[in-house]
Amino acid sequence: MAKERRQKPVLTDEERHRRFIEAAHEIEASEDPKAFDKAFKRVTSKPPEHSN
Repeated sequence: MAKERRQKPVLTDEERHRRFIEAAHEIEASEDPKAFDKAFKRVTSKPPEHSN
């Protein structure tokens, strides 16, 4: 017998936004745009080349 799969309920944009904000508060994410820019730059910048 095939298993019956339940579909996840489709979230509205409002619900998705609320859950995103809730998760950000749980991990104590900063709301400062400068902190975001700094972190974004860190993860998107090219690593320095090592000379051996």
